Amino acid sequence: MDALRRLSRLPDSHLAALARAHLAGVRAALGVALEALPDDAGAAECRAALAEVTAVLAPEGSPPEGEPGTLPGTTEAEGSVTTGAMAADSAADASAADASADESTPPMGTPVPVTREPVAPVPQDPLEPVPAKPSVRPSPHADVELAALAAELTRSQECATFLGPLAAPEADDTAALWRWFQLTLLRLPSAYATRWRARAADLAVAARAAPEERWDEWRALDGVEVVLPPLPRAGVTGVRLGAAGPLADWAVTAAGGVHGVLPASGDRSPLALCVVLSGWVAELASRDGQLHHCLESVAHRGVVPLCDADARATYRQELAQRLGRLARQTPGSPEELRAALAVDEALCSVLHLPPAAPGSWWARVAEASQRMVLELRRRVRDNGGDVAVQVLAPTYREARRRTGGNDIPLDAGGRKGQVLAGLRLWASVEGRELPGRVVYRA
Repeated sequence: MDALRRLSRLPDSHLAALARAHLAGVRAALGVALEALPDDAGAAECRAALAEVTAVLAPEGSPPEGEPGTLPGTTEAEGSVTTGAMAADSAADASAADASADESTPPMGTPVPVTREPVAPVPQDPLEPVPAKPSVRPSPHADVELAALAAELTRSQECATFLGPLAAPEADDTAALWRWFQLTLLRLPSAYATRWRARAADLAVAARAAPEERWDEWRALDGVEVVLPPLPRAGVTGVRLGAAGPLADWAVTAAGGVHGVLPASGDRSPLALCVVLSGWVAELASRDGQLHHCLESVAHRGVVPLCDADARATYRQELAQRLGRLARQTPGSPEELRAALAVDEALCSVLHLPPAAPGSWWARVAEASQRMVLELRRRVRDNGGDVAVQVLAPTYREARRRTGGNDIPLDAGGRKGQVLAGLRLWASVEGRELPGRVVYRA
């Protein structure tokens, strides 16, 4: 562990940042596994391993940098789910699935190419490759320094590692390029995102006085967080999460008009959390032209770009219906768990291609949603419900044993055979099995 500790604390090192990101994923996966199997024979050693990894991630004399497994205000004790680094709900469930799995089954589908342009909806039969288009350069109307920084980001090692092929858009102006740059950083592990955001803040075009700043504030879960920094000189309004921010009107309406005041973390209901997360996801879908959704009931076998207004409206309507079903269920019941699983699927089915990296802002949104489901599962069990929930394995060879087969293959991001994102948790509710769904690297 000494070598890992020294490596992880090296400044200005791509290898050090990569090591921190992967160690954070290991910590999150072990935390979920320990939460699900507290009485396992290896629980004590798992706690010791968690302590060692946490110590490695913590710089001397300060708390761990970037806390990739938590949203602002959450703690390690609340649990953490890292998409792509998955743990079992129970050993018995996993062994039963292993015994019945057919190892000869080939991966479903054909890889969806990830090109430098937004990916079109995936045709169902066959999944034809989409030819890569030539890279485009930022418009000369954009700020020269910002354009150079955006181009440097697309050529960086972390971009190649986590985001696959990427090119700065042919932005009409500085404002559009700034939004693209800042929203792209939400897909990177926090250590990288913080570094690039600091460099952008040092640009001449980013110099500003506080009174000139304009903000859209959204309701936070805990604390204050900047999602999109403002750029007054280009007329860009910033986005931040805060206690005074409003909830999304459509989400509140769908939930029956409740939750004008968000309870404290310990008293927060699944519905309250889902209303907040739904507002974030839907609002960003209208701002981030790189987002897609692959919600099975709407997109069937493909991915749909959310840059299309009709696609966003269809997705939001489906999400609102699922929030409404969740609002109508008895708290702590199996029916509430089933409805919460459906909302979690809708939230986790909004993604980039390839999906955002573990430890990124987007990954933490998925973690918060999936953690909500796992906590609700415990309450339903305490009430005598016959339920189980499993976060799928990190490799597709294992994960496909728990999926319905309609998984999404990609040809970029991660390593071959790796699960890149969990779209739907596997569950069993009152004897009815609900298969999971994933995005994986083919």
